[in-house]
Parts: sequence; C-alpha cells; structure tokens
Amino acid sequence: MRSLGWFVLGLCFAASSCEKGDTLPQPEPELLSLKSAELVQQTENFGWSLLLALNEAAAPEENVVLSPLSVAQAMGMALNGASGDNLLQMCRVLGYDDPRALNEAFRNVRRALESADPKVTMGVVNSAWYRKGFELNSDFLACIADYYAARAEGLDFGNEEAAKAVINKWVKDATRDRIPSIVDKIRPEHVLFLVNAVYFKGEWSARFDAKKTVEAPFYTASGRVNVPMMQQEGPFQYYSGADFEAVRLAYGDSAFSMHVVLPREGSSADDLLAQMKEELWARLQEDPAPSQLQLALPRFKTEASYDLIPALEKLGMQLAFHDDTGFGHLANDRMLISDVRHKTFLEVDERGSEAAAVTSVGFSVTSIPQLRSFRVDRPFVFVISEKASGAVLFAGKIAHPLK
Repeated sequence: MRSLGWFVLGLCFAASSCEKGDTLPQPEPELLSLKSAELVQQTENFGWSLLLALNEAAAPEENVVLSPLSVAQAMGMALNGASGDNLLQMCRVLGYDDPRALNEAFRNVRRALESADPKVTMGVVNSAWYRKGFELNSDFLACIADYYAARAEGLDFGNEEAAKAVINKWVKDATRDRIPSIVDKIRPEHVLFLVNAVYFKGEWSARFDAKKTVEAPFYTASGRVNVPMMQQEGPFQYYSGADFEAVRLAYGDSAFSMHVVLPREGSSADDLLAQMKEELWARLQEDPAPSQLQLALPRFKTEASYDLIPALEKLGMQLAFHDDTGFGHLANDRMLISDVRHKTFLEVDERGSEAAAVTSVGFSVTSIPQLRSFRVDRPFVFVISEKASGAVLFAGKIAHPLK
C-alpha cells in the first residue's frame, strides 16, 4: 500500500519496549485500515518536505537521517493541544485533513508496524514529562494515553539534573542505548516535553557474507575514499529510470525493507531526494519480478541531531512557535512550542540494520509564574495570637531589629 510505504522507509532511519523472540508465540498482525491508510498518505508530502529542508541546510557531504514516523507521532501528540488558527496551520503543514481521525490512525499504524513481522524488532513508544504542579488539561492527558499509549509523569523540573536523568534514561532504554539523551537543558519556562522513540532492528532476508566484504573505493563530492564494501549475488527487486537505478533489500519475512536509490551519471542524490516527493517514491512502491544482481553496498554507521524548528518554519508552521494563544486545549496557561529536537542512529552491516530515533517537543509558558515577594526591610508591626479564639498574645512594632 503506497501510503504506508513512507513509514516503512522511515523505519530504515528510525523504540520498542519489548523484544520479539522467534520462539515465542506471535500476535496476529494488525491490518492497516483504509481510513488509516488515507490519513497516513496525507502526511507523506510533509515527511519528504521536512527531509528536503534538512538536506538543504546540511553541510556538504553531511549525512542526513530523519525518522518521519517519530516526528509524526510526536507532532501528532502536540496537535491534540492545539487550538484556533494554530491548529489549522499545524494541520495544513503536517498534511492532516481530519485531526479527530488522526489519533485513531496513528494508533492503528503503530500496532500494524509492531506486529508486521515476527522476525523484526520494531516498536514505537511515547511519553509526556511535565513540571510537577503544572496543570495540564485532563482531556489532553487522556487522549495521548489512549491513542499514543503515552506514559505521563510529573517531575521536579527545579531539580534539573534529576529530571533530565529520568527523561534521558527513558530515551536510552527505549532505543536500546543507541540514543542516550534528548533533553540537555530544562529552562525555568519549560513545562512539558512530549517525547517519541522509534526502534528498528532487522536482519536481511538474504545476509551478506562478512568474508566477502573488502575495502573498495567510494566517490564522494570531494574525492575518493576507501570503505568496507559488502557483496553478494542473488535475486533482488530492481528498479531503473533515466536518472536512477534502485534495489529493494528485504528484512526478515519481507514486511520491512530498505530501498537503495543510486543516481546515474548527470544526476545526484540531491536530485533524487527532490523527486521522491513528486513521483519517484510512488514508482518504488511497484513490485517488479526479482532480477539476478551482483550487489555491493557499503557497511556504515551514522548519527544525526537536529533542531527541527527552522525546517518546520520554512514549511509554513509559524504560530506554534510564536503565538502563545495557540495551545488552548493543552492547558489554561499561555504557552508555545519552544523546542523540537530530533536525533537518529543508523547502522547497516552484513547481518542487517539497526536504527533508532527520538523526537522531543518542548513546551514553554510565556509568562513564568513568579513567587510573591515579601521583603521585611523596614519598620513593621507584629501580632502573636491564638487562631480559634482570636486572642492576641503579643503585638507591637519593630523599628530597629538590633535594639
């Protein structure tokens, strides 16, 4: 199904709380409903647009790795707190026509992905961490618990190191130590972090033989480098066009896969990335008969970290970061999104791929509640009394505390 395809690609770039063992009984796969598929398809352009914006901002020869699934889950939770023009703008940028149906679709997608292949470890987990004592709307908390299975917990943000340690331990555990942290600072105005983690680990359906891996040249924009090149020969689904060729590499029982898309001479990876949003990804969802190929693929590991707010602003999302009246369904306080952090990890070797991603959406209040100051720095009156009877035991004026 084409609409789910974007998220399957995201898995190669993308945290589960439970391993799937081959010897344990596996649950029946949950099917993606037609309504869910339609809603997910609406988010497809947003994912490609965000990836393009990050790529345009990247330094030359910088790897760009994004988990659209993680970003979509985190922003989906945030959307439930949006109101007014901010809600409309967030929906428009994210590509959601029906925010009410979105929650059911995301729950369906999460369950469908986690049960798609018993040979692949795949999962999506969510959490909400708020300043203890800050009052979030109960409907919002109930919604993210029901549809996103989000753990919600109040922490003492005043004890910054302890609060960060709790959040980051959750992140580290959810990503199997691949991403050790996402929150590096809790400012006085911070009141909420919505965090999503995505984890994927799958072995190739047809593994590479490590003995056949050799040092071989890889040509970057600035010149030649030697890389460990994995090799195998066998039947693979192959795609070809005027400016590209591609191969699909399956994991496990083939529910998940990685497409590797290679530019032809005269084209570039940047060009192909730009075409994904238009028609190239749709072409790669076709199901050609396998062709016998001699395949060579670099073994690699890469990590990335992004502040997503500039890219989201470039796509047209402004009010969520600048209008403090736009989250009326989240809390009674005036607040806005102050941080959107995204980290990814990806490793590809002869056995398969392991990938993790975390997205954190931080909310801040725009007027920090201040403690009332009562500074006794001038002559004063005092009264000592008994409460029940009102009897005054002592009273007077202190004009000079040292006399």
